[in-house]
Amino acid sequence: MVDPLNKRDETVRTAATLQPSPEAQSPEQKLQTMLSALWERSRHTVAERARLLQSAGELWNDNRLDAATKLRAVDSAHKLAGVLGTFGLPRGTDLAREAELLFGQSTPPGKAEIERLQVLLAELTRLIDRGPNPPV
Repeated sequence: MVDPLNKRDETVRTAATLQPSPEAQSPEQKLQTMLSALWERSRHTVAERARLLQSAGELWNDNRLDAATKLRAVDSAHKLAGVLGTFGLPRGTDLAREAELLFGQSTPPGKAEIERLQVLLAELTRLIDRGPNPPV
């Protein structure tokens, strides 16, 4: 007969061995652990910037984007472009850069530009919601 307490101890020991202690981690594992923790702390700010871009995009689509909101959109897109690559989301960097360029242009947007912005912001939002995928 198996003693359930011993089985539980074995399960705890097994689970503990699956996660190497910080001292036993390789430099790459340590970096990934630190980046994962940083992502969890930054996720809210990143998502907030993406929401600001979505709102600005809707205003742009309705031809109601004021200069101050446009400037905040350019700034948010610029910051997202810089940080998303750090978290292993290079596609997010590309999308945010494109949004920064679109929001930063001095001429009023055409229909194609507005449609492109909507598509890239939707993809950017999905990517941020999903978050970085840790290496296997």
